[in-house]
Amino acid sequence: MKTNTIKGFHLNLFHRIFLFLIVFVLCIFLQLGISAYKENYIMDPIQKSSGNVQTISILLNSVGQTRDLLSSYRWDFGDVAALVANLRREKDVADKNIVKIDTSIASIGVEQYLLVSAVNTTYKNCSLYLSQVQDQLIKNNIDKASELYYSDLELCLNHLYRYMQQLIERAIMDNQSTYDRLIRLNEKLDNVYALTVLVMLLFGFAAFREVIRILSIVQEMARSSKAITAGDYDRPEILEHRKDEIGDMARAFNEMKHAMRNQVQLLTANNEMEKEIYRKDTEALAMQNLLEREKLQLLRSQINPHFLFNTINVIKYTAQEETAGKTDALLSSLCRIFRYSLADNEVLVPLSREIQIVDEYYSLYKARFKEKVSLVWNISPSLVLTETLVPSFFFQPLVENAFKHGLGPKELPGSVSLTLEESDGMLNVLVEDDGVGIEEDALLMIRSQLLDPPIAGEHIGLYSVAARLKLIDARCIFEVTSEKGRGTAIQIKMPLMLNEEEEAYVQDPDCR
Repeated sequence: MKTNTIKGFHLNLFHRIFLFLIVFVLCIFLQLGISAYKENYIMDPIQKSSGNVQTISILLNSVGQTRDLLSSYRWDFGDVAALVANLRREKDVADKNIVKIDTSIASIGVEQYLLVSAVNTTYKNCSLYLSQVQDQLIKNNIDKASELYYSDLELCLNHLYRYMQQLIERAIMDNQSTYDRLIRLNEKLDNVYALTVLVMLLFGFAAFREVIRILSIVQEMARSSKAITAGDYDRPEILEHRKDEIGDMARAFNEMKHAMRNQVQLLTANNEMEKEIYRKDTEALAMQNLLEREKLQLLRSQINPHFLFNTINVIKYTAQEETAGKTDALLSSLCRIFRYSLADNEVLVPLSREIQIVDEYYSLYKARFKEKVSLVWNISPSLVLTETLVPSFFFQPLVENAFKHGLGPKELPGSVSLTLEESDGMLNVLVEDDGVGIEEDALLMIRSQLLDPPIAGEHIGLYSVAARLKLIDARCIFEVTSEKGRGTAIQIKMPLMLNEEEEAYVQDPDCR
């Protein structure tokens, strides 16, 4: 016989319902508190940090526009009125945004605070020089305006632009760090919120259940009383073994609804079981998708450190053999490639940029192996390189794989050819080498692992490209063919993606 006690203290029906309702209400207030906390201490800081980055970006663009207007202006016969109007427009934009930059050291940190201070100080000087130049231009003193620009304003604008670049880089890094920290906190609060929802549902259901049981028993008592009054004694007696008010009141009536209660409980249990099975299936599917994406991320994360290690070795060998001039060129290529590899590999970039990165990598590789390796491009004239889009860091792993596994073990010189063609709305890519080739067993293993890429081991770049193709389009094809002693070929077919507006590729000034 079931009883409800706390350390021997009996809880009657009223106390149980009251306890359930109290817990239910407390859970509601806790959820409201969590929601308010998330709004004030998570969402607001994220929005504030993102807004600060956007403000810095607008200011940086305005300063850059001002610098470009003055640097490109022809002082001997340029349009003075147009120059003054454009300078005023950019200055208005800069003045509106310079005051919006967050200057609180508590929220932006020491490094950002120092950079903001430098920007504010330099901006005041630039504004003063710019006003003087504008005054001279309005007075048509072109020579005086030109002298002021080249002697004072140009250097000040360059300093301001450099400080702005450093500030936005620092702000983006801090914003990402803040975002990650707040997102982790948000996830913890979501877990607490979900727990309160679960507790609220459980106790709410318990309170609702007790009320329903009271009403059902009262109704059964009324119907049985009417039946007994009418002389119907076929209804079974209702027996109640609970030690509470309802048990005392409905002891003779409980047996009559015993079968119905069992049936309802059975149906409820079956329904809950089906819901639980469905929930677990849904969670299993979501977890499987998550694991697939994490596996892909792990695959991609294997490439950059491996490639950087090999490249550093090349530069080390070159530094031992040559003077600093060639080493400087190699370091510049390495800088550009490394920055490019650290970018978001989910985005699409112009084909011309991918070709440039492969050429940069080839220049590094050839610096070490000299005439032993060569790279040949076969590009169809119908392809518009600046408008054709491909996934970033897409070709370099294939070329690196060919150099390392195809030409590396080969004693004689070898070459890698990369063919790009367009046919029937598809981009056809063929990477071939005349290296040592692949054994039949090893080739079969590579093909099988393309279907389920490992997260470590050789050919990790090959597997990463194949895995990324699966996420682009179901029509993508990735095939590997090889013959021992004759070389290896990788055939890729993917939908031709075009960009209506050509994207300009701005070189990083530190990698020139």
